Amino acid sequence: MRRAVDETAWLLEQWARWSKINTDNVGYPSSTPFARMAGSSVRSPVITDQEAAKVDLAVSKLRARDEEMGEVVRLYYMAGENLSYVVRQMPKLDRRKADILVKSGVAWIDSALYVP
Repeated sequence: MRRAVDETAWLLEQWARWSKINTDNVGYPSSTPFARMAGSSVRSPVITDQEAAKVDLAVSKLRARDEEMGEVVRLYYMAGENLSYVVRQMPKLDRRKADILVKSGVAWIDSALYVP
């Protein structure tokens, strides 16, 4: 079975959406009724909990193995793929190095997800 080249990046996008939903509300809604009526700025993920958990585990393993790369990948996808945000949050990095770390991190996660 062939996978699309950008499948891992898509899974990371969906994982970021999944992890933003009800992060620590212990079963209670995270917004007021008015805010729910007005609509949410976070789009719903198109990923199962099982797939998201696999991606979450891969990101956690990356952060344990290479803390800087893992944090860059996490920030990048949590910020909606905004490299400028990553560079502002991690001032030791320049834009070029952050871009390289994101691409390397996505490749590492790809291998963690798909290589048996």
